[in-house]
Amino acid sequence: MSSNLITNIRTALAYTVQAIRYADNALILFLEMSAFPLPPNPIKIQFYQDVVDYLTEAYLAIKALPFDTYFPSDPVIQVAPIVAQVQENQHLINLSDNRISLALDKTEDSINYIEQAILLINKNERLNGQLFFIKLILVEARDALVSGLNEPDFIVG
Repeated sequence: MSSNLITNIRTALAYTVQAIRYADNALILFLEMSAFPLPPNPIKIQFYQDVVDYLTEAYLAIKALPFDTYFPSDPVIQVAPIVAQVQENQHLINLSDNRISLALDKTEDSINYIEQAILLINKNERLNGQLFFIKLILVEARDALVSGLNEPDFIVG
C-alpha cells in the first residue's frame, strides 16, 4: 500500500473530524435560539442532525479500514462552541451558518481526498468498495449541509 494512499485517507479522516465538530457546533448554536418572535425551523435542525450522523458514520468507516489511520495530531472535539452568550437570534443564526459553511468546506476536502485515494488503488477491490462507500456517505452529508443552509431559519405561517 502506498504512502500517498494512507496520507490521503488520514487527511480525509482529519477533515471529517473537523467537519463533525463544526456541524455539531452549528446544531448547538441553532438550538439555543429563542422562540420569539418565531420558532426555529425543525426541518433545518433535522438536516443538521443528519449531517452529524452521516459524518460520524463516515468517520467510523474510515477508522475501520484495514490499516492504521491514526493521525498524530487528531483534533479534540469540543462539546460546546465557545461563543459569547447572546440572546439575539440573528447573531446565533450567523454563527450557526458560519459553522455549517466551515463543515461544508471540510466535507468537500474529505470527499476530494477520498477520491484521490480511490484513484491510487489499483487491484484491491475490497478497499476500493469501502472507499467508494465512504465517499457516498460524505456526499450525503454534503447534500444535507446544502439543504440545511437553504432551509429558512424560522417557521413561517
